[in-house]
Amino acid sequence: MLKKVAVPLLYCFALITVSCHEKVKSKKIIFEVVSDSLYNRDKVYEQDFGQWRKVYENCMNHQLFSNAGYLGLQGRVRVGSINNKSATNVNDKISVIDTTFSKKFYDLVSFIGSSNCYAKISLTPSLKNEFYAELVRVLNQSKQYKYLLDYIDTAHILFKITTLAENSIRPDSLASILQRTKDTTLLEFKKLLVTPGNAILIRDAIIFGFYAEFSLSKELPVADQNNFKKEAFLNLDNNSASSIINESGSIKLLNNNHLMININKYYTVLGSFYVYKEIDN
Repeated sequence: MLKKVAVPLLYCFALITVSCHEKVKSKKIIFEVVSDSLYNRDKVYEQDFGQWRKVYENCMNHQLFSNAGYLGLQGRVRVGSINNKSATNVNDKISVIDTTFSKKFYDLVSFIGSSNCYAKISLTPSLKNEFYAELVRVLNQSKQYKYLLDYIDTAHILFKITTLAENSIRPDSLASILQRTKDTTLLEFKKLLVTPGNAILIRDAIIFGFYAEFSLSKELPVADQNNFKKEAFLNLDNNSASSIINESGSIKLLNNNHLMININKYYTVLGSFYVYKEIDN
């Protein structure tokens, strides 16, 4: 059985020094990208990042965007999330996307593209543990099919992603909107954004779930074989502390006597962070 390991989210942040003056007529919002050289890289990270780069470039048919970092297989941050060294998504329910309406929304948000690539990812030991930990979490959450954990042959398991998509907030448009806004919610967002040490996820690459295919370590009961041949759907406990809205899954017994478990959930895997600050105009 593989050991479950925690894959830390890469908190990207910059130390911002703001000079204060007694008399300031107006403030201007400026921004800069957080260089990927600031990520806390090690050999394991480099290997994992390299595999995700390959998946991205094979799916999207172009090079990975600059200053991208690998964020882990997680759903805690998306485009517009403000983070720092010790906290994730500090803006919580204050979303600049949700509070920006009409034409401003289309000026602000850019859907760059998506691809149904159904790509097999070459698993490093840490990536294999990461995917397996998610599979374990989902089966534990389903309760009804938790027992399947005893049937997984971890020596013969592969993981594939289905759809990869890329989104972005235009950094200059965000600065312009926050520069002019009188909306109280956006002003609160702006206050968080320009707080020294905070950084916002401006561009991301997400997957819409993955599936695991594995041989069975022992024979399933006949009733389960019949059930999974027709495909069974996971009844996930969305009231649990780890629940994520719109998460779902299914189980299918394949002709080669392998079991496939499909998990539908948004995971942010790659991203680029920016820091914003106010200066005297």
